[in-house]
Amino acid sequence: MQMIGSVVGIVSAVASLVFWGIFSFDNPYQTPDSEIIGNLFVAAVIPAAFVIIGQFLKPKWFMFVAFLLSLPIGVYFFMTPGIFRGFSLVSAGYFISFLLFLFEKKRGSKVRTFTQ
Repeated sequence: MQMIGSVVGIVSAVASLVFWGIFSFDNPYQTPDSEIIGNLFVAAVIPAAFVIIGQFLKPKWFMFVAFLLSLPIGVYFFMTPGIFRGFSLVSAGYFISFLLFLFEKKRGSKVRTFTQ
């Protein structure tokens, strides 16, 4: 289950980078200014970096931090029409990945061996 959590996290991070690139450089709705690009960089690229770095350290906590950082912008994009509604799925992917890591740890700690 930890492998699935890693894959979900990495796919969400890559999707976050793709959405940031589309929003910043090829936005079909309007031309964003530098303040919007910077704010979205903080809300999208930094959590993606947390996820990628977290795969090598303690992924459970890095996934939760990435989820918390991407949650406000994910909720905002969820309420807007258009292609950027998919960014809310990125935030949900971070949370699902965190839950998979959490369940794996709890499942591993409940395994008991019976020796006589």
